[in-house]
Amino acid sequence: MTARTPVLGTAREWAIDLSVATAVGVFLGVVGPFGSYFNGSVLVRAFYWTGCFWAGIVIFGLSIRLAIAGAERLKVPAWVMVGGAILVGCGLQTAVVAPLATSLWPFLKRLSPLDWYGQCLAISAPIAAGFTWLRARLQAARVVPVIPGAPAEPSVSPSRVLYLKMEDHYVRVRTETGSRLEAGPLSRVLAGLSGLDGLQVHRSWWVARRAVVGVERDGRNLRLRLVDGEAAPIARASVARLRAAGWLTDGESAATG
Repeated sequence: MTARTPVLGTAREWAIDLSVATAVGVFLGVVGPFGSYFNGSVLVRAFYWTGCFWAGIVIFGLSIRLAIAGAERLKVPAWVMVGGAILVGCGLQTAVVAPLATSLWPFLKRLSPLDWYGQCLAISAPIAAGFTWLRARLQAARVVPVIPGAPAEPSVSPSRVLYLKMEDHYVRVRTETGSRLEAGPLSRVLAGLSGLDGLQVHRSWWVARRAVVGVERDGRNLRLRLVDGEAAPIARASVARLRAAGWLTDGESAATG
């Protein structure tokens, strides 16, 4: 199986993020936004803003990556997990930024923790949300398609696809050697798989017959157990079609009746 991008990101990604944070911090130190222009010299302001952005990159970089991985594992919308991560991250950033600012400018001690949290939320939340969106777009741009009609890798053919799974606005293409993301919707990706021995078993899943190793029952619901340990849900509207194709026995399909 091909190596996957680490959940916490690569060293190159972190180097880029921290470089951008440094450049933005120095720039804000020069222009002095939010009244900080009158708070000391350019060097002091640059030190403060760079420290804030470094703290933000570490806090939000870790929490958002973990949130996205958790959303995939728990099968919940990514924005729910990312939104929670941003709210918690702003609290952690407040714990860093407030002591830093008050040590440089003691007169700021008049601000309450809620004031600091509100400022962090107003500044960091849009940046963190933009970071998440941009990261998703860049990840999609790096994907090498495996669907016919696109410049796919010569060593990968559609016949090696095991299943397709919707993930937000993307489709995860699982092959015998790994997985990658394709821009959705699922119907567009499915258009390149005509003629293969597989079925769409759910509105967000297409599965090749050879990827199925068994059937699981969860109450009245059925799932296909796949070769890589995943479980694909079976929509009730698909039960009759799967039974007719020989994927389900009468006893198994009766679970959804």
